[in-house]
Amino acid sequence: MPMFVKVIASLGPASSDTATIFGMVKQGVSGFRINFSHGAPDDWAKYVDVVRSAEARFGKAIALIGDLQGPSIRIGKVEQPIVLKKGESAKIVFGGEAKGGDEKVIPVPIQRFFEFIDEGDILVMDDGRTRLRIADVQPDYVEVVALTDSVITSRKAIATYGKEIDLPPLSEKDFENVKFALEHNFDYIGLSYVRSGSDIDILRDYLRRIGREDIGVVAKIETKSAVKNLDEIVEKCDVVLVARGDLGMNFGLEEIHALQSRIVAKALESRKPVIVATQLLESMVEKQVPTRAEVVDVSTAIEMGVDALMLTGETSVGKYPLEAVSWLTKIANFIEKETLRKQLKVVVEKARSRIDNLPIMFAKGVLELAEDMNAKLVVFSMHGNTARRLSTLRPSIPVYVGSSNVNVLRKLAILWGLQPLYVEAQGYEDGLQKTLQKAIESNYVSYGDLVVATYGLKEPRQRIEIQRVVH
Repeated sequence: MPMFVKVIASLGPASSDTATIFGMVKQGVSGFRINFSHGAPDDWAKYVDVVRSAEARFGKAIALIGDLQGPSIRIGKVEQPIVLKKGESAKIVFGGEAKGGDEKVIPVPIQRFFEFIDEGDILVMDDGRTRLRIADVQPDYVEVVALTDSVITSRKAIATYGKEIDLPPLSEKDFENVKFALEHNFDYIGLSYVRSGSDIDILRDYLRRIGREDIGVVAKIETKSAVKNLDEIVEKCDVVLVARGDLGMNFGLEEIHALQSRIVAKALESRKPVIVATQLLESMVEKQVPTRAEVVDVSTAIEMGVDALMLTGETSVGKYPLEAVSWLTKIANFIEKETLRKQLKVVVEKARSRIDNLPIMFAKGVLELAEDMNAKLVVFSMHGNTARRLSTLRPSIPVYVGSSNVNVLRKLAILWGLQPLYVEAQGYEDGLQKTLQKAIESNYVSYGDLVVATYGLKEPRQRIEIQRVVH
């Protein structure tokens, strides 16, 4: 499995069974995403149970991300897919469901949508593959003309190109889903369609009121407002996610690579973890082998220095979820061994600039000591802070992190270069020795290896140990 970049898979009907989830973990998945826009709490609870069973089976900490719907507009339920050829017309009506098929009626259950749109607006769906022009707005329906050959199915997000609808950042349904995530011990909550830092403040305030500030907040960058307010959003979140699907619905497709580069660079410079998602191996929804262009795209993201790559439709609804994970890990393994070393210098320069406080100075000093000595770096962490700092500095060597808190390890599982290890320890000294021993038992550290071992910055005296591992 990859040593530096991590793999996250989205769960859905295609990956709901125990064998598939276990198979994905065995192939290297370090985190799973559950999209609260699809399915029901009973489905999600089953996913959680299987993931935690896999965690116990393989002795591996696994992160769980709950993805909120946020202020998006989604079409309702259509009993049959609506197939539109370019130039064909359809109607959009207010409602929760429609027959679909030859009726070519698209239900939208949000009244505000009909107040917001205007004749001539371009509606975009399905990560930009479906484009509809509004030809006529009537009191009880909207007529649209297809600009692309399209297949419209239930619950797809729909955006108005160049316009953002002013819905609240979190709905009642979102708050219910946050409660579900907390009750089932999720590690991160994904905030969709973030527009400014104040959207993150609303979620943070809610988590603070119920005493769950430990939950990580993932800010999904997918709107024009988010790109405009990128600095404040990156500052306030725990993890940045480049949501390329919706970026492609709000920007020209030719802009996406430049936007991804800009967002990743900002995250690196701010020392915030960053994930790239959507259409990494999109062709594998239907086929067993990715395209050459997809392999290049994935390789480019890894060379940018991202913490994790997230599969979405490939594993949630695709025909070949295990093959998609296998290919992603295969590409990552090759890039890490063959080309990443050459690219890492640029990534490290961004990540290690502006070192401005003592804890990050300490982490940088320990890391560079281990790198200069070509040593293995072993860290014991009670709360995960030193481990997170080390990861954001983009180590060129693996970092083995021990903790007696499984919740800490789960959050660290999707961060660059960290290999979490569970150890039962009473304190820092005990924990450090047990982490080294666990790393040896797990064959991460071998006899004869040089090791730099430490724990979080502690007053008044700090322990940094350099040793050669001997029998």
